[in-house]
Amino acid sequence: MIGERYGNYQALSLLGEGGMGAVYLAEHPGIGRRVAIKVLKAELDHDPQLLIRFLNEARAANAIRHPNIIEVLDSGTTERGASYLVMELLEGESLSARIKRLSRLDERSAIEIAMQTASGLGAAHAKGIIHRDLKPDNLFVIPEESDAARERVKILDFGIAKLHAMAGDSLKTRTGTLMGTPVYMSPEQCLGTKEVDHRSDIYSLGIIIYEMLTGRPPFISEGFGELLSMHLHENPGALRELVPQVSAGVEFAVMRMLAKKPDERYQSMADVRSALAAAAGLPHPLVPEHKLGSTDQFGVRATLAAHATETRPKTLSPTTLTPAGLEAGVIPDVTLKARRMPWTAVGLASGLIVVALLAAVFLRKGPLAGPVPPTTITRPAPAPETQTLVLSPKVPVAVRVRLESTPPGARVVRVADSAMLGTTPETIELRPSSEPLPLRFEKEGFVAAMREASLTADSTLSVILEATPGKTAPPAKKHTPQKTHSGTETNEPAKL
Repeated sequence: MIGERYGNYQALSLLGEGGMGAVYLAEHPGIGRRVAIKVLKAELDHDPQLLIRFLNEARAANAIRHPNIIEVLDSGTTERGASYLVMELLEGESLSARIKRLSRLDERSAIEIAMQTASGLGAAHAKGIIHRDLKPDNLFVIPEESDAARERVKILDFGIAKLHAMAGDSLKTRTGTLMGTPVYMSPEQCLGTKEVDHRSDIYSLGIIIYEMLTGRPPFISEGFGELLSMHLHENPGALRELVPQVSAGVEFAVMRMLAKKPDERYQSMADVRSALAAAAGLPHPLVPEHKLGSTDQFGVRATLAAHATETRPKTLSPTTLTPAGLEAGVIPDVTLKARRMPWTAVGLASGLIVVALLAAVFLRKGPLAGPVPPTTITRPAPAPETQTLVLSPKVPVAVRVRLESTPPGARVVRVADSAMLGTTPETIELRPSSEPLPLRFEKEGFVAAMREASLTADSTLSVILEATPGKTAPPAKKHTPQKTHSGTETNEPAKL
């Protein structure tokens, strides 16, 4: 196959082989762009069902279009009749290779990978697409293009995905046919029934998180039938018995994902992301995945920090978006009530005075010199004070946040859009808001720390950074350029 043309691309070398075909490194001779070409085995080209499975990957990726889903650029057939897909070239490592290399992942890294995976799968589910073969081999971790210190997860191989609502789809899963990898299959997949929906992917993702945290999946057996029986009837071992460092919240979330009955699991990937974020102390996703326009590292919409996009606040008006995210031209009811309350108080006070005077006129027995009960007139006196307080609320136009770290010199990055706000120690001014602002403190040689800054009043946010395990923190004044994820000598194209 080396040297053969696939559309506008020419195969350069073999990257890897699988059950359905081979993957080649290819290049566009004219512009030099490199891609991965996935070619279906010749003996499978004549099987209509397998051919549909092969093309499902292109159809699913094109329908989803999500940053955590591998991009399929083109598909076609060569002159000799070989079916192929043109995909983006990924340089990094599969999650299975990472688990094998590190034995197990720390909780924070595992949850970040899981949240990105859930974001991509949530977008697929919103399109009626279920992966059904989720496993570490099908998750690829690459450096973020805009920031090599961060990583992005890419979900691969939608080859056996079940597409529910796509026009012209003729793939029908036969009852009794097992599809997927047994170690990561849900109980309903093990039964071979057709009632397999998006919650099956939630179970499979739970298996993957369990394996990332412990270094092994919850169910292991040499026999295929025994393994299926474990998925159906046995409970996984407690995470914290195997790894005491795992937090109770993360253990609870994973165990719920591994519930035998789909109704007892989380009911969407949005629920999974929220639960994992809360358990691990990461920024919470605000909206379901299918409503997102653009996503950051965790799949959180870029407008998460709209309340802090400028260091100098603008004067709010009825047509300006407020920090709480109000639509243009909408003023909250509490504001209208606050504006009406003073006049209500004045009217009430005036009415009481009139009633008191009339009572004095009708009830007096002599000249209007008789004493007036002090409680009749003097009680409404506090009304003007209430009026002043309501009409003139003291709202700060900006809050000052002091950012400190031990050791100093940490970069402070806004989580929502990765904008750098300064280097500790630093004092910044932001627009007031009732919502906290998620921040990330980064320093070479130390584990990044996530914190939330309060924007209701002036405050100080201090962080103690922990040295990276197994490494000695570099001197404060020395700065070493950061290497790419896979290193300069061992950087290899993806083996899909």
